[in-house]
Amino acid sequence: SAQLRCQEQPLKGMELGLLIAYEEEQDAVPHHISIVIRHEKSVACGVAMLMGVIYAVNLEYPSAMKYTFEFLQKVVMKIKPEQASARIHGLRNKILRYNM
Repeated sequence: SAQLRCQEQPLKGMELGLLIAYEEEQDAVPHHISIVIRHEKSVACGVAMLMGVIYAVNLEYPSAMKYTFEFLQKVVMKIKPEQASARIHGLRNKILRYNM
């Protein structure tokens, strides 16, 4: 229980952080870097924070979710929609036909 509290204390009040893992303690190059978002009030705000970090740091989207993130950025958040891929433009046009 004391160990759990020690691990939770640095995270208290944190909404956004980086988790950096190294292969070995002496290794100078990170093996894995993750973005950690803890937003308890709203999933939408947490997603907006994630998109903001990805956009601000100019990260590549995870390949398995490339089009999901591109759709969120270009269509939902309207960040540089003119630079969307043909697939996202087609999906956007289909959605706009329904006048939701």
